[in-house]
Amino acid sequence: QGLALDWHLPSTRSGVTFAMSKPPGPDRPEVSVAGDTELRITWTIPQDADPEVTASTVKLRIVGSQRWQNYDHSTGRLVAKGGSTVPAPTCEVTVDGCEVGLGYEAIVAAMNSHGWSDVSEPSLPVIIGDPKPRAKPTPPPPPKLSAVGPGKLRCTWEIGEACPPIEASQLQLTAVSSGLVLLVDAANGRLVPSGRTTFAVPRCEASINGVEDGIEYVVAVCCRNAEGFGDYSLPSDPSVAGIDPRASTSGMELVLHDCSTQAPVLLPLTDGQMRVRWNLPEEAKSTIVKLRRVGDMNWYLCGGTAIAAPASETIARGLDEGIEYEAMASFLINGRWCGDTPVSSPGCIGDIKLPSTPAAPPDPRLFVLDVAACKARLKWIVPTTVPPVTGIAVHFRAVGGKEWQNVSPSGQITSEEVDLVSPSAGQLDICDLDQGVRYEAAIALRNKLGLGPFSGPSDVVCIGRPIPQPMKCMFCFNDFDLQHTRYTRNPENFWCPVCRFRHMDPFNAVIEPYGMLLCHIVARPTISFALDLPDLRSWRKDDHAVFMRMCRIDSDNCAQVWPTKLTLEANGNEILVIKEPEEGHVRRDVPKDISAGLKPGLNTIRIHMEDENLCGFALSLSRTQTRTAKQIATDIPICAEEAARERICMLLGKNVASKSIAGDSPAPDGEEGQQQKENDDDDEIVECVVSNKLKLRCPLSFERVVIPTRGEGCMHLQCFGLGAYLESNAKMRALNNRWTCPVCSCVLRPQDLRIDGYVERVLAETPPYIDEVEIMEGGAYRCIEEEDMPKAPPVEAAKVADQEIDAIIDGTADATIEAVIHAVDDGHVEKRKENSTMLQLPPAKKRQRRRQRMLSVADEGNESSN
Repeated sequence: QGLALDWHLPSTRSGVTFAMSKPPGPDRPEVSVAGDTELRITWTIPQDADPEVTASTVKLRIVGSQRWQNYDHSTGRLVAKGGSTVPAPTCEVTVDGCEVGLGYEAIVAAMNSHGWSDVSEPSLPVIIGDPKPRAKPTPPPPPKLSAVGPGKLRCTWEIGEACPPIEASQLQLTAVSSGLVLLVDAANGRLVPSGRTTFAVPRCEASINGVEDGIEYVVAVCCRNAEGFGDYSLPSDPSVAGIDPRASTSGMELVLHDCSTQAPVLLPLTDGQMRVRWNLPEEAKSTIVKLRRVGDMNWYLCGGTAIAAPASETIARGLDEGIEYEAMASFLINGRWCGDTPVSSPGCIGDIKLPSTPAAPPDPRLFVLDVAACKARLKWIVPTTVPPVTGIAVHFRAVGGKEWQNVSPSGQITSEEVDLVSPSAGQLDICDLDQGVRYEAAIALRNKLGLGPFSGPSDVVCIGRPIPQPMKCMFCFNDFDLQHTRYTRNPENFWCPVCRFRHMDPFNAVIEPYGMLLCHIVARPTISFALDLPDLRSWRKDDHAVFMRMCRIDSDNCAQVWPTKLTLEANGNEILVIKEPEEGHVRRDVPKDISAGLKPGLNTIRIHMEDENLCGFALSLSRTQTRTAKQIATDIPICAEEAARERICMLLGKNVASKSIAGDSPAPDGEEGQQQKENDDDDEIVECVVSNKLKLRCPLSFERVVIPTRGEGCMHLQCFGLGAYLESNAKMRALNNRWTCPVCSCVLRPQDLRIDGYVERVLAETPPYIDEVEIMEGGAYRCIEEEDMPKAPPVEAAKVADQEIDAIIDGTADATIEAVIHAVDDGHVEKRKENSTMLQLPPAKKRQRRRQRMLSVADEGNESSN
């Protein structure tokens, strides 16, 4: 008939059911030094976990490492795997066995009955003692490879010392015949192109599975630490899988086949390359080519591996030019390597180097070694020279300095002569440097014949953060960091390079606000960078251009100055060359338009410069727009008539004051009075420079001024035409000679010009034939016409007589000459002649003829007045 069921729901507090979950991740732990090899780690256990936290786990690693190590609470040390947890409520532990000089960081996770929480963020790194220099591991010794059965090889290797310590190793197996390179999987020993191919320390033996029998293999090993993987070791001795190493074999079974008796041929190429060609036997599967310098005992493998058939030539790279090399080859026939061919005839790339002093070496490499100890390391490569290099001279200086200092073999910097550094060292640690200063270095090679030229400067390095050298720009009033340069002029005249480049050429104005594409203070002879111009096509449609400009930092003007030599390459193409000026000639430096050599999108730019003081330059790439004189004229402000009148009254007032000071003070008698009079005359000449005469003709066009213009700081009344001034500057090819006031020679750029409202009114109120007006007191003026101009004073009688006699008398003692006597009587000149026997005079000189014409003009003027 049926079954009745009845049940009751369990009651919950406040009608809510609480779900239990894993604890939240702890906050970042704190790490501090607790002893010589101990670190103290403290953390906070999450309190809001339900269920509550029962244990914590702590992990540490060296900064930069990929492997975390577990903290074993039972021993207080680090273990690679496992380790006991830290029971709650403990939240502080001390870890022993840490290495001195290495940075460590820690993470923490919490656990309850539901599982582990997320790990915390890594702590801040802490170092016990002074930090040690860190570097990638050096290549270990060559490993050992042996056959253990069909398809199996065994490899053993050594783990060296490094700082930070080595964490893992990697094996690289190469098939000699085919050149195939594969890695060894650390889990199963099989050959893979990639994957989990690192063997954790201290493992130093591995079985390699899946190799082909009868094929010769070599193996190389590299090690990894917190800085990354180091270089691979030299390859091991070759081994062939499938051969039982315990089996006894007769000598003939391992004797190498007979080889071709013909030696390889060396064909020199360029750029350190040489072609090696040989005759390949028909049954040969691979070829090994070995090269060495003539006279050396050791051979090296060309290309690093065997060359598969049917190739019968290869290219040897990285050879030194001017050095003779020789080669020989061996072939893989029926799975066995035959004997070596005879040694080839010597080959040389280029001309054989003759004994001489070394050439300039490649630029050395400078980098910071230890910030706390203020130490840097310099590395270099010694090229081959004849005779060999016996020593290296090292120069060092702060960037921007003009004098180099010497570096001793112990790394001390001094201005005295020091011993040379051994060429076998390859590097030098330089000590006692200043923090915040940029440094550069250069080297030179010495052999038995002498010291060669120095290399170019190295890359610039700085111990710590560079110390800023701010200088306030007096145009934009922003602080500009001079970096390594110096400014020795008046700070009140300093303009930052950005403002100089913006105002260098008003006719090719920088487009604001993003027209300055690059502004860089030069520190290296060669600069390489990428310039992205996605909108270059639209710029060209708008007649925009990209200009390169340069200037000197230690200068108080906006002049364009190129270094002695410059080459600019864009995308591998040379688009700008600045050559050194010829001796006795002055080069005309102007900005250069480089738009034609650029392409839309990403451009690779390389600039190479040469100059004695290259670090004193700044360069820029700017997007510009052409402006005409009419466009510039519309931006010139107008000085109101009343302000212009007050300026003129002020200038004339100073002039009158200077005259009164010079004329009112009585001078004492005697030599002191004469000396004071001369000094007063000099002062009057210097001070009284402003005349009250205002000329209305332009000193440039010699026509009546239309738009009277002057400089804001000019101290004269004379104005010039705005159109004539702008057009003359536009047509002037010498950019650095532009923008000079035609009256006082002050620098007048467009922003310094003012249209004078007072002179504009004078021009409007005076007739066109008036060329000059006299400024009266209070700003009134009076026209000066031609009849008001002063006449020339009459010629004194005695002076004219002397001139006439000098022009006519040609000293003959017994000759009767025509005597010309001039007398002045009330301004009238009379001429009397004495008749006598005339002598034939020589032709008059140019000076004499000119004086005669002057006298004849004076006579005609007197006759007309009579």
